[in-house]
Amino acid sequence: MFDNIRGVITFEAVSAEPEIFLNILKQSTVSVSGISYKKGKIYGRVYGGDFPAVCEIAEENAVSIGISEKRGSIFRIKKYRLRFGIAIGVFLSLLMIFYLSNIVMSIEIYGNETLTDKQVISILSDAGIKIGAFIPNIDLRDAERRIVSFTDEIKWIGIRSSGCKIQAEISEMTDPPEMISTHTPCNIVSAKDAQIVDIKKIYNGMLIPMLYDGVKKGDLLVSGTVEDGHGGVYLVHSMGEVIGRYTEKVTFSQPYNDEIFDYSERVKRKYFTFFGLKIPLYIGRNDFGQYEYDETATNFRICNIELPVGTLISEYRPYSIEKISYTHEKAKQILESKIKLYEKNFLSDGNVTVVDKEVFFSETDSGSDVTVKYTLEGNIGIQQEIMAK
Repeated sequence: MFDNIRGVITFEAVSAEPEIFLNILKQSTVSVSGISYKKGKIYGRVYGGDFPAVCEIAEENAVSIGISEKRGSIFRIKKYRLRFGIAIGVFLSLLMIFYLSNIVMSIEIYGNETLTDKQVISILSDAGIKIGAFIPNIDLRDAERRIVSFTDEIKWIGIRSSGCKIQAEISEMTDPPEMISTHTPCNIVSAKDAQIVDIKKIYNGMLIPMLYDGVKKGDLLVSGTVEDGHGGVYLVHSMGEVIGRYTEKVTFSQPYNDEIFDYSERVKRKYFTFFGLKIPLYIGRNDFGQYEYDETATNFRICNIELPVGTLISEYRPYSIEKISYTHEKAKQILESKIKLYEKNFLSDGNVTVVDKEVFFSETDSGSDVTVKYTLEGNIGIQQEIMAK
């Protein structure tokens, strides 16, 4: 194989004194093999690169020399060395393979239930991930953050690249509730310790407690075991709403001496990676003090073979820690803001009505606390499957 790469030349030489020429060849640094003498001619084999040295020895000794045979791929390649079209074609082919191995050719979606694949692909496109995008230029971690921040339908998304394919796994913001099949017999039981204040729309089943009765968590509200009036009993899928009044307590705290993280804008640094070596593609320094750090590495590929060459995007988020002291009044204002935020997030969806609210502030040497006691009204019934014995 090595001979094929270097190329071997079989020469033929005519000399008046062949013994002298052969002795000089043997004493030289040239590697000559297969020496023979036939019909007045000297034959031998040398590597293509050593043939000029043999010709020089022959010229110094008045020996006529020529080439009898050439063997090796190097000689075939040299025939085409001036045919630039072939070289350009090979270069363009390699360039095309490299390009196609590093662009997004397909996108696969996993985990979506209410959103369609087309909707998720549109969301990814808004974040710069689409068919034809150059993968090493895509910051996957930044795309994940942006999608979660500007999309109400997606709670979490994980994006990864596999060759020229992008795979996105999502978790939707509101998971569909687990529903008991309408063909499955079930009771309705109380989810709270409550007093019944209203009974709405009992479609199936038999109501057990009466209006204004008190119930505990787990008590039976609507039974799925129904009598037919003739001494027989059958099971149904209970359906209906039982409105109860119940209380809930929440507590919030605010220390007088606190620390807050003051974040600056994210700073991105791009590197070209070559066999583990990071070559900066930016101008500047990374003197950020305290910071959060994340990085995304993407290697180039050729025909789905990952190369030890690619790009690295480093993301720095500098921050400073600021110590803050609050007065009693300011701590109370912060606690009031926490109460409003809690009510907005958990009590403003229309499923619960706030009947009354009692607020109790307290103070310690280190901070202020608040306990809020809510009196609420809402549907307290939850379905519970009747297990056959």
